[in-house]
Amino acid sequence: MKKILILSGIILSIFLIIILNCQQPTSGGGGGSSGDNDGESLRVTRVSAGFIHSVVLLNNGTVKCWGNNFYGQLGYGDTNNRGDEPGEMGDNLPTVNLGSVRSVNQIAAGGYHTLARLDDASIKCWGNNEYGQLGYGDTEDRGDEPGEMGDNLLSVQFGLNRKAVQIAAGLHHTVVHLDDGSVKCFGRNQYGQLGIESNENIGDEPGEMNTDLYDAKLTGGIVKNVAAGDHHTVVLFYNGTVKCWGNNTFGQLGYGDTEDRGDEPGEMGDALPTVDLGTGRTAVQITAGSDFTAVLLDDGTVKCWGRNHDGQLGYGDTNARGYIAGQMGDSLPAVNLGTGRYAVQIAAGGYHVLALLNGDGLMKCWGWNLYGQLGYGDTNNRGDNAGEMGNNLSLVNWGLTTPLMQIAVGAQHSILLTGDGTGRVKCWGRNLDGQLGYGNTETRGDGPGEMGNDLPFVSLW
Repeated sequence: MKKILILSGIILSIFLIIILNCQQPTSGGGGGSSGDNDGESLRVTRVSAGFIHSVVLLNNGTVKCWGNNFYGQLGYGDTNNRGDEPGEMGDNLPTVNLGSVRSVNQIAAGGYHTLARLDDASIKCWGNNEYGQLGYGDTEDRGDEPGEMGDNLLSVQFGLNRKAVQIAAGLHHTVVHLDDGSVKCFGRNQYGQLGIESNENIGDEPGEMNTDLYDAKLTGGIVKNVAAGDHHTVVLFYNGTVKCWGNNTFGQLGYGDTEDRGDEPGEMGDALPTVDLGTGRTAVQITAGSDFTAVLLDDGTVKCWGRNHDGQLGYGDTNARGYIAGQMGDSLPAVNLGTGRYAVQIAAGGYHVLALLNGDGLMKCWGWNLYGQLGYGDTNNRGDNAGEMGNNLSLVNWGLTTPLMQIAVGAQHSILLTGDGTGRVKCWGRNLDGQLGYGNTETRGDGPGEMGNDLPFVSLW
């Protein structure tokens, strides 16, 4: 039976790669210009938010980045921020050079590093590499100096011709779901977030990658998706169950205690339980914030657990959830999104959550709001006091009522991607390093008159 399950997982993962490649662009993704894609207008197809930088994937398979660039996480061969001064965006913002014949079909922004899954299902990583999170067997940053990108930036090796299905990035670690159903993690491992039953960093020394890279020890189903918080990792299986490992100081793993998982022998595999989501409930999407986790369930409800000092769990208080027995399962309520409202997509960042709701262009946001990252024209947190959620939580006014394709959340900023065929982007929140992409460092969303139609689209071409 075990052999049948393993074979089924491999077949399913290969099928997923085929589907992903068929759905994604295949044109060249080197350092090309911002022209049309075979006569088709450029548009953004995916967005991702790092700690203080932003990344977009265009429909011609190229990538653009802006915001903080201290470690070269923008991938332009220097450490100059982009988007914080006039004349840096639009056609003046170059595409990231990832090689002469490669295009990109997935992106992920971590704390200070960036990942790209290429059209051949390989991945390349650049930016901060202090803990080996780039996966090159050293601690040298990439993308901060000339000559480090393009064909000179090698693909990360996983051995045995393995292909990447999905990528995720935490503050200092990287998570890759491979075509054989395995999950491999590298980078910082102080809390066991790599899932290898030790706290040894991986990827920072020779002989730790390729065939020497251990799988995260997982049982319980076929992996569907992976997500990464600051110091913890989350997986969603095709059967709708969820497992978490890594730092658990605030109960962000959801096991009713504060014990880290994955840092000691005997904590992974069958010993790692599934998170109790409630009677009859399964998860359809996972996302991880700094010290908390959020899931979208099969009935459209949202549940959150972990740290809650700013109301990021959305329960009208600042009480953490998941750190003591009896707080999970049926005892963990769904976030009150309002009468007739349910979520269709969620994204968690530093200490806030953004949810797309049923209905075109409808969003609600809760948690920390010091820089206006919730988009309500003030700096008041939402979800940390009674009476702030449900019907009392307003919709975010972003200016239109057209469909939205995707949302992304950074440490202190938020991003939306339109789904009306134009593929345009808006950003709000903190902007100290130009992470909003408006050619200045002015915060958006923290005062009146900054959202709605007053919030411009980011110029990307």
